[in-house]
Amino acid sequence: MAGLSIEGARKGFGGTEILKGVSIKVADGEFTVIVGPSGCGKSTLLRVVAGLEELTSGRIVIGDRDVTGLAPSQRGIAMVFQSYALYPHLTVYENMAFGLRIAKAGKAAVDGAVRRAAAILGIETLLDRKPAALSGGQRQRVAIGRAIVRQPQIFLFDEPLSNLDADLRVRMRYEFAELHRQLGTTTLYVTHDQVEAMTLADRIVVLRDGRIEQVGSPRELYDRPANIFVAQFLGTPRMNILAATADGAGKAILADGQSIALPALSATLAAGTPLSIGIRPEDIVIGETSGALPFAVRFVERLGGLATLHLGGREGDEPIACQLRDDGSLDEGDIVAASFPAVRLHLFDADGQALGKAGE
Repeated sequence: MAGLSIEGARKGFGGTEILKGVSIKVADGEFTVIVGPSGCGKSTLLRVVAGLEELTSGRIVIGDRDVTGLAPSQRGIAMVFQSYALYPHLTVYENMAFGLRIAKAGKAAVDGAVRRAAAILGIETLLDRKPAALSGGQRQRVAIGRAIVRQPQIFLFDEPLSNLDADLRVRMRYEFAELHRQLGTTTLYVTHDQVEAMTLADRIVVLRDGRIEQVGSPRELYDRPANIFVAQFLGTPRMNILAATADGAGKAILADGQSIALPALSATLAAGTPLSIGIRPEDIVIGETSGALPFAVRFVERLGGLATLHLGGREGDEPIACQLRDDGSLDEGDIVAASFPAVRLHLFDADGQALGKAGE
């Protein structure tokens, strides 16, 4: 195994720059997930690490080797694609063995590697089948098995679960996590699904428009987002953002004229300072408490034991999402009291950057 270092990666196509100086370090054995919206450069970044695209500038280092100018086969990587990329005319065994046979590995070595990988993935009974006879989840296991048999230094995954149905994606997330626990291979995993990122990653890299917005553990990014983009990209339902103005006395005035208490900040906000207040749906408290504000329930999403209330403010404003246990007592049109605990608030300046809290 080996660590991975991406240093000042830039990549352009024609006159359009896709990667704009991306630098990432992935520690030996770490599972790092790159997440971001469509078109942000995630897959391009993975392809330049794999050697499938040539960098405009920057370099790629695997272990202690600069592999920037090396062919994919010389980099010590194995990549699993969104489309599985299996040979339809070959059996599962032959698909998994293909790379080793091209590398002229001995017959016994090939057979041992394929059967070990099949045992790890639980597909021993599928080795004589062809891809057309497999389900989507089974095909994905075969694609992963083909990567495992090569015993790479780095695994690269490009949105491997995006073609699966919702239930299978949940099960495959568990299998990816279990596979990483067994093998411990350094992994760079690309997805647009923030649930995959939060559940699988040791560290998350949030990418937007070819630049890194924030890097950290799932907990760090969820609890201390660097800006509004990261705050709203991670978390379902996404973080509520309320426009407000500081009153200079530890409170903020919302757009509808109501006020809420702010947490202590590392720097005082002058009266009249515009800011955005973020609060996650699960942190809003429903019930008559000191400082609670009245809101009308515009819409209720019921999800079995949970409900998401969409609370209305002024006409035209985006509703405030609130998530709580569903006892069936609330419905559209009801008036509820909602409070916003100061310790759970996230504050952002006029540019959308996080404001530091006292003690952080």
